[in-house]
Amino acid sequence: MNSFLASILVLVLHVGQGERINDALDSARTVYEQKGERTTILIEPGTYREEITIDVPGLTIKNASRKPSIGLQNGGVDCDPNAVRITWYYGHGYQYRSMGNRVNYGGSRERRWNASVLVTAPDFTAENIIFENSFNLYVCDLEAADSLVDISQSDMPWTEKERPKKVMPVRPKEVGSTEVQLKKYRERAAAISFTEGAKNAHLKNCRAVGRQDVLYGDEGASIYWEKGVLQGGVDFIFGGMTMAVDRATIVANINGEKGDKCYIAAGRSNPTPREFYDRPQDARSSGALHPSREGDKVESRKSKFESRGLLFYKCHIRLATEEELSAVSHQPSAVSQQVWLARPWRTWGETVWAYTTWDEGVLNAEGWHTGLIQKRPEFDPANPCPRSYEYKSQDGSKGRPKWVSVLRKPILPDGTKLTPKTWLKNKE
Repeated sequence: MNSFLASILVLVLHVGQGERINDALDSARTVYEQKGERTTILIEPGTYREEITIDVPGLTIKNASRKPSIGLQNGGVDCDPNAVRITWYYGHGYQYRSMGNRVNYGGSRERRWNASVLVTAPDFTAENIIFENSFNLYVCDLEAADSLVDISQSDMPWTEKERPKKVMPVRPKEVGSTEVQLKKYRERAAAISFTEGAKNAHLKNCRAVGRQDVLYGDEGASIYWEKGVLQGGVDFIFGGMTMAVDRATIVANINGEKGDKCYIAAGRSNPTPREFYDRPQDARSSGALHPSREGDKVESRKSKFESRGLLFYKCHIRLATEEELSAVSHQPSAVSQQVWLARPWRTWGETVWAYTTWDEGVLNAEGWHTGLIQKRPEFDPANPCPRSYEYKSQDGSKGRPKWVSVLRKPILPDGTKLTPKTWLKNKE
């Protein structure tokens, strides 16, 4: 087949209620391998409980409804009639019988933080899809029917890193129970994750929802999130990927339980060697920035990727509604100022918030938190995360830490313009 013709051919598949998306993926995979055709999968509204791996280049998935929705109902247990929801229930700390010999308790990266949807191929597109992991939201029927391995009696082949450090509390078994939203149950359970091969992903008018670790990306992944909703609680947009979040609604899943807080972004992107060595000597005097120090900074310079980091552009932040989250309390006083823009995962992680707005009383005045890096050997209290920036935030960035750079123009010190298109360009 002519290579030019092969590049423009598109196979269209339909998935109806009661059918499996994975079956359509099997067909798309076969067609791509044999003919080089790209596939669009149109999915009828409904909830699809499947673990999915997007390993077919150029795949598109779309909500087939004429009036597509990404809305949630009944405290997040249900979705709107015109919504397509892809979801699964595995989470960190619990070993389900259905996993067989798959180790889920500790450090296994097989599913990148237990992602319901794992993207490994380039040029993935999704439109009007809800990506969910129900683990921290509610008990679904499949989980209720599954059984748990008794960790204390398990003969699983743990590695030392994976070996359980504690026994997690017994999860409720009632279908639809939202008790699992409480902090004592909450653990790592991503809705969607991207490996280093997931380049040029585009998610338009989609929703990713969970409580902890909702969207993850490896170094090397590049993601354009256009409009839609990103919804979570603890470090829920995280990783070393290059990602532009453009005009999206950021929803904080906090419920008024004592100590419940929301940290939106946790970046760990790598600077280029030039960025590292071009810093003034006084800025490199700490362990985090000095090339002679061993540890994470040296590791970052050896990375084969030069990640740009996370850009949030013209996004709006609000609290979850009772329709979206069944909570202990939705009293405004219980959740006032309990949202932080970022809690960097590593010292060199780059995060930028530009033209950010939020509902009154949502954002903590400090806005940035160092809780994930304070115990690391390279931590410098005076300059813990130098690649942290804001531009034209709603409150003028009043009250931010001194180490957060408040820009006067929409341009970073290295000359990068703060637009999604510029952000996602491959660096020279």
